[in-house]
Amino acid sequence: MTDFLKQLPKHIRDMAELNVCTPELILVTSTEKFLDTRVLEEDRAKDKSSFQSVLTKTNPHYCYKLEKSVSNDVKCKPEDVRQLKDAAAKWLAQSPVAADSLLQPPACNKWSHLSFGCASLDRCTGGGVSTRGITEICGAAGVGKTQLLLQLSLCAQLPTNLGGLGRGVAYICTEDVFPSRRLLQISKAFETRYPDQKLRYMSNVFIEQLYDSEPLLNCVCKRLPKLLEQQDIGLIIVDSVAAIFRLYTDFIERARDLRRFAHALLGYVDKYKLAVVCSNQMTASSANSENGTLQDMPCLGLQWAQLVRTHLRISKGPRQHWKAAEMLSVRKLEVVFSPDTPNQSTEFFITSDGVVDMPVPPDLEVPSKRTRR
Repeated sequence: MTDFLKQLPKHIRDMAELNVCTPELILVTSTEKFLDTRVLEEDRAKDKSSFQSVLTKTNPHYCYKLEKSVSNDVKCKPEDVRQLKDAAAKWLAQSPVAADSLLQPPACNKWSHLSFGCASLDRCTGGGVSTRGITEICGAAGVGKTQLLLQLSLCAQLPTNLGGLGRGVAYICTEDVFPSRRLLQISKAFETRYPDQKLRYMSNVFIEQLYDSEPLLNCVCKRLPKLLEQQDIGLIIVDSVAAIFRLYTDFIERARDLRRFAHALLGYVDKYKLAVVCSNQMTASSANSENGTLQDMPCLGLQWAQLVRTHLRISKGPRQHWKAAEMLSVRKLEVVFSPDTPNQSTEFFITSDGVVDMPVPPDLEVPSKRTRR
């Protein structure tokens, strides 16, 4: 911090040390924050007159030096902020970073994952939901998207050694009434699964129900930041993003509002190191079909797809399986696109206790080693 600031004027160096401590924070700090530290002309005049009235009789020479220093007090301009950010960028560009340093805290915290609470889903997704970018979970109606989101809202409250984030959840529901009874049912199963964790699962999930685009944008852009400042939130869930944005008739306006919506969420990801998961509906489309037959595609098209970092798709197959005297449908989760996870799939069940693994068939079980006598 001190090395690259030596080449800058003193008032810029003082401005940087007053606001941030590292070159990385200088680049991500908005220009307005630096400009807000300026001393107003009225306050500067009041300070100058008060100092003069006290010190003129005692030491006029010192009063002249003090007046000169007050007049040159932190007087920041936009050009000074630009010069400071250029110096920080050049410093970081010249500083080599070792690959193993990315795996050490706090750098590795930006690439942490939130567990699904299901081993097969965690293996398929490389550890769960990433705390970078927006993760989309799409699928047809009734495949279990909301069930998976409810389990994620409970897993996020678990400590990091259990795959959680140790933080609360902001849940924005746009389709139907929030399934509070189902969340309570799964939370009872989590209390049994993790008896040592004395967590109040229901108290750490903050719910908002919205059914129009304007209240949604107002909530995400204005009200959600206040919640993030007051509560330790580690996961933001929007269920679903298509329920509101697919109602637009002006596609240019929809693209603009989608960018506002996504950029606000991405800003919270970078600032608070949290995870964002949005569910999406499916629609029939023949755009990618060669013979003209309709295929199920995620809603909102490329306008939304280019704003998402990871695409996950859930489907329900015709196969069923008996488990504890209950007939369960086999669900499939597929990684459609992810920059750090291969395209693979896995199967799972949705039970009364939440999302669970499929049992291994007897013919695929690893035989136990026989002891020789």
